[in-house]
Amino acid sequence: MKAKHLKMIMCLALLTCTQVVYNNFAKTSLSKKSPTKLYMVHEASRTNHAEELLGFRSYKKSDAALLGDTDSLNQRIYLHFKKSLPTKYKNQARKITQTLIRESMRYQMDPIFIMAVIKTESSFNPEALGGVGEIGLMQIKPDTAAWIAERYEMKFKGPKSLKDPNENIRVGVAYFSYLRLDFENLPGSYVNAYNMGPANVRRMLANNKKPKEYSLKVMSNYKKLYGIIAAKEVVVALR
Repeated sequence: MKAKHLKMIMCLALLTCTQVVYNNFAKTSLSKKSPTKLYMVHEASRTNHAEELLGFRSYKKSDAALLGDTDSLNQRIYLHFKKSLPTKYKNQARKITQTLIRESMRYQMDPIFIMAVIKTESSFNPEALGGVGEIGLMQIKPDTAAWIAERYEMKFKGPKSLKDPNENIRVGVAYFSYLRLDFENLPGSYVNAYNMGPANVRRMLANNKKPKEYSLKVMSNYKKLYGIIAAKEVVVALR
């Protein structure tokens, strides 16, 4: 075979291989889904609940008010989850953030408050187990989950489902919403009721006693989280 013909054949083969590699690369790149866009935090619900929790005067001076109408709060929540979750759950940070924002919006609550409860209850550990049967991020008891699921016509697949961070948040936020309505939007009562149970809080109030210890812990974490999130640098692209 002449050298000229051999050279042409080799060039054609090289071009064919290059085209195949390019096509496979392009196909792979197009098939990769871009990350799901995070839900935006519902600003009116967040600020109204923050003012309820902190009181008007304290709210005006707080990091909750300083954040204003930022469109990056969802990203900051995501980054905090990704940092705080155990290693095996970090790849679920985006989905957990979506659940937190969606359920907080559904019940008109501040998602940072729910994060403060998670910090207080489990330190962001989905596998946390309490001394009397509490499970997961928000330390939900199975009987409480079954009751709230029936009341709100939610699907509940049993105690094991509470180990799923998203299911745990879904049930926990619904329960907090119930307590908030039951105690007429009085944070000192409904926050403590989440820990002590509504009957015990009412018994103390009837005896002119105000439970404080648990709500103080939650509110301390609430303020700390706002301080951290308000100071966190905003990233352009989520990872």
